[in-house]
Amino acid sequence: MANEIQIRQTIKVTNGSLSFSYDTGTLQFDQAAAGGPTPGYVTIGTTEESIAFSELGTLGWVIIKNLSTANYVRWGFSTGVYGGRLEPGETASFRLNPATTLYLIANTAACKCLVYGIED
Repeated sequence: MANEIQIRQTIKVTNGSLSFSYDTGTLQFDQAAAGGPTPGYVTIGTTEESIAFSELGTLGWVIIKNLSTANYVRWGFSTGVYGGRLEPGETASFRLNPATTLYLIANTAACKCLVYGIED
């Protein structure tokens, strides 16, 4: 088989005289081994937590969704260093190198999140 993984991302901004939109189209990738999604539904506390993808032989794509309706979650790749932030209801997806650790920390109170790692 081929193109088992398909990703599409779109952003559209309309604000006064600013009008912008971008659509990646459908990006397709082969999946050599059927691995993931893992770990799934997690609770992220206000103390930094590392996310392990030990069930996967090689890592390909990560999707994070903050299920909280009130608090944000920060994420990064080094303990104490968070370059990403997900407000309530927001989602991030990106390619992640194998053997990389993902760190998350919630602001103010614990947040329920979906974290999916999928091999490619």
